[in-house]
Amino acid sequence: MLQDRDHRPPATLQELKYLIAKRQIVFPNGLEQVARLMLEQPEMIAFGSAAGIARRCSVSQTTVHRLAQHIGFRTFAELRAMVREHLRSSATHSRGPVLKSPA
Repeated sequence: MLQDRDHRPPATLQELKYLIAKRQIVFPNGLEQVARLMLEQPEMIAFGSAAGIARRCSVSQTTVHRLAQHIGFRTFAELRAMVREHLRSSATHSRGPVLKSPA
């Protein structure tokens, strides 16, 4: 759980990884399984259902929702929005600038 609950949740997946690396967020076993999936396959969190993610990680659906709260989000939907933005940003950067064809 975030050490200081007055702080906002991480704005990016990179920020979340940093907080984990600095041990500012530590996960109990069930939550750790879902967190690992989120870091290894963020598209599962961005586009999968909480029930599907729970099945994939062999945890309850409540555990998936609890992960979002553990990180500092109010809801799983807020966590999902952050992960979707990460994927959107990553896709935009990997494509590079769009070149216009000559007329």
